[in-house]
Amino acid sequence: MLLCALLVAGAGDAATGAPTAPERPLPGIPVFEYAHPARTMPPVLPGEATVFSIDNGRVHRTLTLRQLKSLPAVRYRTTHMQLRQDYTYEGVALRDLALLGGFAGQDVRLAAANGFAATIAASDYMNYPIMLAYSADGRPIPTLKKGPLTVVLPAQPERFHRGTYSAAWVWFAERITPAP
Repeated sequence: MLLCALLVAGAGDAATGAPTAPERPLPGIPVFEYAHPARTMPPVLPGEATVFSIDNGRVHRTLTLRQLKSLPAVRYRTTHMQLRQDYTYEGVALRDLALLGGFAGQDVRLAAANGFAATIAASDYMNYPIMLAYSADGRPIPTLKKGPLTVVLPAQPERFHRGTYSAAWVWFAERITPAP
């Protein structure tokens, strides 16, 4: 039902298949402040590396970094839990990735290149701009700073920066799927 509401509200670009910010608020779903809207999804160039995949069990979609950057982007400053440093991160809201994968409104599982995986509740990523970040302070995220792709949680609510949610900061992220 939620996915239907998102689609009806114009949350996708028919030409590119890329999610866009809804033009009007969705009932019960906050509107995120986007740093930029969706752009035309570029084709994969010869030899261009895939950096992230979206898999809903039926369809497996891979994205390059340029393609990720063409999706609507959120940007905010927050403290990275493990690094204990503040950065202004930019990336794609998990809500938009789940929408693109056809599983918005379901809990999601994010997997890392090192085998680690974490589940994020739909009620959290649908209501807060939890993102898959590709830049910190305007630069690519280096491996030593948990990049190149890392899941970042906003400063509020405070529970995102304590206890259980420390595992949600998935670094070396490479895949999102519906949670089992």
